[in-house]
Amino acid sequence: MNQDKKRKRVAALLLVAIVLVFWNLIQMLSPSEQQIRVVCVGDSITYGTGVENREENCYPVKLQEALGTKQWRVGNFGVEGATAQEAPDASYRKQDRYQQSLEYDADIVVLMLGTNDAKEENWKGREAFLADYETLVDSYRELDSGPKVILMTPPAAFLSDGNGEASFGIQAGAVKEIAEAVKSFGEAEGLTVIDLYTLTENHPEWFREDGVHPNVEGAGQIAGYVYDAVTAVEADSTEE
Repeated sequence: MNQDKKRKRVAALLLVAIVLVFWNLIQMLSPSEQQIRVVCVGDSITYGTGVENREENCYPVKLQEALGTKQWRVGNFGVEGATAQEAPDASYRKQDRYQQSLEYDADIVVLMLGTNDAKEENWKGREAFLADYETLVDSYRELDSGPKVILMTPPAAFLSDGNGEASFGIQAGAVKEIAEAVKSFGEAEGLTVIDLYTLTENHPEWFREDGVHPNVEGAGQIAGYVYDAVTAVEADSTEE
């Protein structure tokens, strides 16, 4: 009789343990109501193209590590080749990941686009860029979840030839112009802006040989800048 009771007790404890394991797994895989949800919007730099062990070292993953998983949940919605401008087929708003990012119930959106807009075939000038950029930004500002939007300028693009171009036909001068436009727009709208262009322009060692995509060190540096911004924004919203 005592042996049966002991076996039943062990079985009950085992069942409780299994339930707890599955509950914790579910909590890890999906954001809870208590977690602060951060959406990282961008192109291949956000996605992590070229970063060694991308699943572990792209900047959104490094950001998640720095923030921890108890209070924060970071979503990587980067799309390779994406632009802010509407004309190219690679426009971010034409991508499935765009719709998914809108449905993430974000508390904070970190938006970094512009590098691919600087390609000769895409670049239509500052005003055309800002018109589409503002539309994209507003699509997040108007969400029911009321997220705080953080703008991040594209990083510097380092030249690979003597014609003013980096890899992939990206025009270094246009990248700088886009960075200045994003910074001015953000300041005029009262949004937090991470001036990644200025922060990276003297650090070619943070990038791969193509001069465009960050390496592991560069992704870590970007994550650090974003960490400072999102925690500051969250602290300010808590005080309001």
